[in-house]
Amino acid sequence: MPKLSAVCALALGLCAAGCSPYGPEELDRLTKEDPAFKQMIVARDQMRGQIHAIKQDLLQKKSELDGQVDRLRRDYDVYAKAQHEKIEKYHSVLDASRNLLERDTDTAVAQLDAKQAELDRLKKTLEEVVKVLRQSKDITLSAQEKAKWEERRLMISEKMRPLSEEIQELQARIRLNKRKIGFLK
Repeated sequence: MPKLSAVCALALGLCAAGCSPYGPEELDRLTKEDPAFKQMIVARDQMRGQIHAIKQDLLQKKSELDGQVDRLRRDYDVYAKAQHEKIEKYHSVLDASRNLLERDTDTAVAQLDAKQAELDRLKKTLEEVVKVLRQSKDITLSAQEKAKWEERRLMISEKMRPLSEEIQELQARIRLNKRKIGFLK
């Protein structure tokens, strides 16, 4: 037991003096006393060197890969910008085509409205002429007057036929344009 208290006193004395019991002198003494421990310390130093080399390699690899990633990101950004510009051009062409069809549809709708109004007016006039011709039995119309009313009825009917065809063509054009516009969306 006296040896143990001497060791404790020595350790306490070293601590009080500010010296660590694990200083280089202590390591040197332990490695001289125990060759197996010396091999452990040599192996530790080699592993620390290898660990340092591995960390340096990792840092270098990370730095290289970060540089590659940055280059790839810049390359992608340039590529993406060019592709988005192409997309915008395609969208503008599609928009222009759709707008052209929409304007044509609007024009056709306006023409259709005008033609329909004209056809309605002619139908109303035709109804009045037919009414006069029916009532001609009750009223006395000369043959010449009756012929004029009949001629007027035929003239109105002749005007209505192409007008009806134009209306059908306009309706078909509008339907077709709307389908085309639907496909361009």
